[in-house]
Amino acid sequence: MEDESQDKLYATTLQTIGAVAKLPIVRVDREAFLRRHFAGDAHLAVIVQEGPAAVYTAESLRRKADSIIKSSTAKTSAASFATGLPSNPVVMFAAGGADVVQYFGFAVNLAQQIAYLFGEDELFDGGEQLSDAAQMRVIAYLGAMFGAAGAAALVTQTSKQAGAVMGKKVAAQALTKTTWYPLVKKVGALVGQKITKKTVEKTITKAVPVVGGVLSGGLTYVTFRPMGNRLADVLMKNLNGEFDDLLELSPAFAARLGAEVVEPDTE
Repeated sequence: MEDESQDKLYATTLQTIGAVAKLPIVRVDREAFLRRHFAGDAHLAVIVQEGPAAVYTAESLRRKADSIIKSSTAKTSAASFATGLPSNPVVMFAAGGADVVQYFGFAVNLAQQIAYLFGEDELFDGGEQLSDAAQMRVIAYLGAMFGAAGAAALVTQTSKQAGAVMGKKVAAQALTKTTWYPLVKKVGALVGQKITKKTVEKTITKAVPVVGGVLSGGLTYVTFRPMGNRLADVLMKNLNGEFDDLLELSPAFAARLGAEVVEPDTE
């Protein structure tokens, strides 16, 4: 039963990721993003071709990430307030669900911006659906944003696999066959807990129209900015080589990890 609960939480995460991937607000064109944020930079050609990390230090990119996170947080809070207004009990739950999808859509949007700033490859390959490798990256990013245990290591692993050789290697095999899948599933289940909890929060804030809108925007602002900061910190550490000695999980321990159960979030 507990294993089934973990499977359901993981399925919730995959379902949410699939839903947000279809939203226009989610996708960030890597080259357009870099050209916009480094417009006028003498090294723009290198930045676009090789990534900002080829030109600037991790610390300077972290400072730039702060302004991007602040801007995205303000936009997300405004959008969340606008969708926090329904007070009709009949539409309250549907609106709450839509607001949650939008919330996580903005989170994935911000995750892409931060990832591209720190030199990661394009997340979307042009299709409507994310590849298995891209889904793993999104789970890792969201996990890091929520501070989920094991997410930082997963971000590091997916970062190394984002290169030409490792990226193709991951994409060529079923995600369930990778050594890291148990950790992916565990982090994914933890993200699923957050999605479920966020759905309840968003539904409750719609009980009273104007107050609900204020609470919805407030909850977004309070939680969204720290989420971006957590991911930026992890990616900055990666650039500084703090995870270079990351060890590969043994198949036996990976199996044990996969057998562990994510307990329901009672907070």
